[in-house]
Amino acid sequence: MKKLLTTLLFLSSLVQSATITGIGYADIEKEAKKESLADLSNKISVDVKSDFKTITKALGDDYQKLNEKLIELSSNLPLKGIEFKTLVGNRLVKTTAILSTKKALILYISELKRLHKNISASMLEYETAKNDDAKYNILNQVLKDIQSFNKHKTVAILLGGKNLPILNTTQSEILSKLQRFIQTAPTIKIASKILTKDITKSHIYISAIKPSGSNEVTQFAKILKDNMAQNLNIVKYSNGAKYFLRGSYEILKDSIFITVNLMDTKNNILKTNTITLSYQAYKNLSYKPTTKTFDKAMNSGFVKSGKLYVNIGFKGYERENGIDLKAGDTVDIVVKTNKPICYYLVGYTLKSKEKFAYLLPIGSDNSPFINYLTGDDVNKNITIANNVPVEAPFGSETLQIFSSTLNKDGSCPLITPKCEDNEDDYCVLNGTPSKVITKTRGLNLRHRRFEIEKAEGSISWSSFGK
Repeated sequence: MKKLLTTLLFLSSLVQSATITGIGYADIEKEAKKESLADLSNKISVDVKSDFKTITKALGDDYQKLNEKLIELSSNLPLKGIEFKTLVGNRLVKTTAILSTKKALILYISELKRLHKNISASMLEYETAKNDDAKYNILNQVLKDIQSFNKHKTVAILLGGKNLPILNTTQSEILSKLQRFIQTAPTIKIASKILTKDITKSHIYISAIKPSGSNEVTQFAKILKDNMAQNLNIVKYSNGAKYFLRGSYEILKDSIFITVNLMDTKNNILKTNTITLSYQAYKNLSYKPTTKTFDKAMNSGFVKSGKLYVNIGFKGYERENGIDLKAGDTVDIVVKTNKPICYYLVGYTLKSKEKFAYLLPIGSDNSPFINYLTGDDVNKNITIANNVPVEAPFGSETLQIFSSTLNKDGSCPLITPKCEDNEDDYCVLNGTPSKVITKTRGLNLRHRRFEIEKAEGSISWSSFGK
């Protein structure tokens, strides 16, 4: 009874939240709209991660049946019922993307019912299909519909949806059936051609095809992405894309099963391709993620308080797409917030033999690790570091921002954890990266007052030598 009451109270509080908004600034309205949609999408994703445990309770038995990890579903969520408001200023165009809870929920539920009907009909058709080609095509369509259903359902739950449709089959069950009809590719090059087959769209951004359950871009994922790029009309940066190719891979006993989706800018799945790759094709590459424990600690408990929102990233890159960089590359670190804040940054180096966490010296002499974004910086992508070089040690890394609104006197209530300089001039925090996350989340405010709000964000990437 207590569990049911908690769930109902949670859903009720979401329904009362009338709108979710994203804000974008640009020179022209078209680009400002894209910025506002990206901002809105990220806010919804953070909401899902922040309320991970409660949303899992709301799903109940259906969550177990999905056989999915909710934090995986939280990226690239479909956007429906978006309204735009544009204000043209002297220098920049400001566009606000608005998702109205009440209006949008109707659209999400309608789409869930449509997908549920299609999946049920397709499975009946599958049972009577007379040849393997027909069965393969049906299962591929069902896989696409199930992935779309799961993502729509995640948003519907976040918006307060009740009595939502339940599928009688899972994505894992369909993947198992598909493997019987899929040829095994002997090389990555051949697999790449099959995964990009019949994709004729232009201005495509290829995301890293990450291992299931991890955000890490492995050596195998990078090589696969580079091979796929040779078969498509691509763009270098995601903010210039009209379409996105995203996917993941499952590591089996003696093969890898890869699934990719072609998606539009509102994260609707347009096409799905799959392939099984022979062990001989990847046996000499690093393909197993090393950061699953860290990913779980990072993504299943985002700190989000009140209405404060903060987002950190690299200019021109989107975190959910997976970021792979090479020696010699440089990046601009940008931060976006909806209120004046103070903040500090924690870096995590996750290379298997050199795992450690450290504070970044972004502040002043009086406060070497804390900096501020003022009222003039609100709702804009503010560059806090230019031309940061990609250097050794190479491997998987994450950059996390902890932020807070200010005290009434303008001072910062944040407390940074203690660190010690090592021989490479990193100010290292004591403990493994996964344990450091827990510690920093518990330490980052001096006084837990109601009027002080806190929030966090993160960006992960993998770097490789030349």
